[in-house]
Amino acid sequence: MKHIIIGTAGHVDHGKTALIKALTSFDCDTHKEEKQRGITINLGFAHLNLPNGESVGIIDVPGHKDFINTMVGGACGIDFVLLVIAADSGIMPQTIEHINIISALGISKGIVALTKIDLVDDELIEIAKSEISDYLSKTSLKGAPIVGVSAITGQGKDELLSLIEQLISTIEEKERSDLFRMYIDRIFTVKGFGSVVTGSVMGGSIETGKDVFLLPIVNQKLRVRSIERHGQPVERVIAGDRAAINLIGLKNEDFERGMIISDKQLKETLMVDAAVSLFGNLNNSLSLWSNITFLSGTFECQARMHLINKDSLQSNDDAIVQIHLSKPAILFGKDKFIVRNSSGDLTLGGGYIIDASPLHHRKRTPKLVEYLTHLSDSILGEGSLADIVKIELKKEFRPFSTDEVADLLNIQLVDLQNLINQNPEGFKHYRTSDAEILIDENHNKLFKEKVLKILKEHHGKNPIFPSGMETNEILGKLIGLSKLKVGKSFLEMLLKEMKFDKAIDEYRNTWIIYGHQQKIDQQTSSEIQWLENEILKYDTEKPVLGEIEERAAAQRIQKHKIKMYLAYLASTGKIRIFQDDFMHTQIVDKYKQILLKKLSSSENGIDIQNYKDLTGGTKRFRALLLDLFEADKVVSIKKGSEVETRILITQNGRKLVAEKF
Repeated sequence: MKHIIIGTAGHVDHGKTALIKALTSFDCDTHKEEKQRGITINLGFAHLNLPNGESVGIIDVPGHKDFINTMVGGACGIDFVLLVIAADSGIMPQTIEHINIISALGISKGIVALTKIDLVDDELIEIAKSEISDYLSKTSLKGAPIVGVSAITGQGKDELLSLIEQLISTIEEKERSDLFRMYIDRIFTVKGFGSVVTGSVMGGSIETGKDVFLLPIVNQKLRVRSIERHGQPVERVIAGDRAAINLIGLKNEDFERGMIISDKQLKETLMVDAAVSLFGNLNNSLSLWSNITFLSGTFECQARMHLINKDSLQSNDDAIVQIHLSKPAILFGKDKFIVRNSSGDLTLGGGYIIDASPLHHRKRTPKLVEYLTHLSDSILGEGSLADIVKIELKKEFRPFSTDEVADLLNIQLVDLQNLINQNPEGFKHYRTSDAEILIDENHNKLFKEKVLKILKEHHGKNPIFPSGMETNEILGKLIGLSKLKVGKSFLEMLLKEMKFDKAIDEYRNTWIIYGHQQKIDQQTSSEIQWLENEILKYDTEKPVLGEIEERAAAQRIQKHKIKMYLAYLASTGKIRIFQDDFMHTQIVDKYKQILLKKLSSSENGIDIQNYKDLTGGTKRFRALLLDLFEADKVVSIKKGSEVETRILITQNGRKLVAEKF
């Protein structure tokens, strides 16, 4: 089964809605004002069950010039157009405007329904067909078949249905994407079920029970309760389907026109690079900066358009531009759009998105023009997927998961995987147990340079240490990397690669510059020994850093060196550090042995007074000792409001007594 959507187009009152009713038995004009005025104002929806068993969705768009924005919203999701032209009127202003819009949206498949043939003779029908054929020969609908029909008598209906069947067989399925995305073109409430939204599925698929997000701005998570396709309940819809989706958690007041639902949280944009082509109806040229109305899908906003590769733009001309939107949008490369004048009463042209998250181009350099031209060619398929991936990865100095890249480019993950397997140049691929990571090749080299710089600075400040920095310490120095989901995984792979290349090495649990050796001269050695002796002198008192620093100053030992020497003594096991306090290991081990021997023969442990009598020393000394013993998990402290505090030996403590004491 193909997933195809037909869209009508044509001048107001040429019989689009009547034709749809004749084909499907659905009346798309369901609103009171539409009935009163006899014209289509809102998008109408129906489905057509063809004789061959195919069921295709139909969008009936308004033909009146006042509702072109609604027409654009409906036309964005269609696969081919049913262009409706009345035999008694011929090509009219909105016919031409609709054809221009259809061309700008990249729709090249279509059938012309020459309606109201019951009102004219055969000669006028042939004249109308000839005029239409001549006009279409200069458009994207060149060669489209023309069939005369009457919604009143049914004449031509079977021929039209046969042509629709034939055309559907030639249409390829929409480009594959893992990302579900659907513009909401209608929202209503069903009693007992809540909010229902309708739209054309632009990409991916969604199933009942899954979560979706309302975007942009709101970013609210919703649950899919049920789905209908062509009026029938289904478990799943895919790209090319018309869908009605019942959402749990959606309030009508949260919605505004232009929003989408997606199965992933997507990045908003206020600026896009794009390729624009103007229609032939422009009386004056567009200048370097122009105020415009931007429409894509159901999204519409005022915008400023900046020409990049030209100084002005004439009718039937094209250009690369940067468009600054007045409100956030969810857009992707290849997305089609329409440009109207700022007052919204004249359609100027249309185009496609080149880059949905560009930098602000303040200068129009030849290099920028070359870059955007190359990107435009790649987007149109004249370049390779590898080029598009490389360009995307260059934008930000960071690693990306393959899932992120596929979402950003709106491509299937399997297509990206196939590309990676070809080992293209320009970007680096890392595979971990829980992630696949891509990064621009030059950015990867810069990260390596940053790591080397971080380690060199560390060794420069700490020359007496044979060790370096732990992975998490390096991660903390690489600003922003720790906030990325794949940040740590990327760094771990990068460090392993740098070790393989003999740029860095491992020392215990730290990373060092390859070939790093600690540097301790005679003076440094004597200063470290002096500090160790000073700590030992405290014996049964807790060492006080401020006092030691004062005595060090008298010895002409700089303050910053004391902290470095303390860290060195800790790394060599000479002292023990707990939070900001420290004590010589000899003292700790001496009293650990005394205490554990006592506790091993005391089934119920000892109280605080017994502990004081056993160790002596100051209160702060005893408290620090106990903290260190708890940290070593050789003792536990039993406390309670009605229970006397007691010190107990742990299983680890008993094991230590048996092995060493």
